[in-house]
Amino acid sequence: MKSVPKTVLLLAALALPIAAVLVSYAVTDGPRTPDVPDKVEVGSKPGPPPAAVSKSTGELPPPTPDDDDDDD
Repeated sequence: MKSVPKTVLLLAALALPIAAVLVSYAVTDGPRTPDVPDKVEVGSKPGPPPAAVSKSTGELPPPTPDDDDDDD
């Protein structure tokens, strides 16, 4: 079996990723335009409220105790 010159392997290793990038760039239509709302109000968030905040008082729940025992 005949050996392939190293320069051919090097060119193939460089040309294949570059060709993949160029083909993918040519296939796409371009960057998508961002979906920005017309009006933004401070303090309003889309979606449900965070679960960690109590709805009645607005306080955070107490932290869980750390178990730093090395006696395992």
